[in-house]
Amino acid sequence: MSSHLQTIILEGSIDLVGQQLADSITSYYVSFAGIIGFLSGFISQDIKLTVYICSVLFTIGLFVVVFPWPFYKRHPLRFLKHEKTN
Repeated sequence: MSSHLQTIILEGSIDLVGQQLADSITSYYVSFAGIIGFLSGFISQDIKLTVYICSVLFTIGLFVVVFPWPFYKRHPLRFLKHEKTN
């Protein structure tokens, strides 16, 4: 496994804006996948096709949302430095 890919998969931190983006992507994508799956099954009258299409689309969405891709880390938090008190 390449070091860049390993860093992407193993480092699990994303920023707050990235979390909001992931939430939005999840909401819209799950709705999109459900509608596409339902319509394809309704038109073809085949429940297997509905399940297959929904499963494939949900898996693709899972792959996009779960891993901490670099576009989720565009706005890192800046913390204040610790001041020593006497």
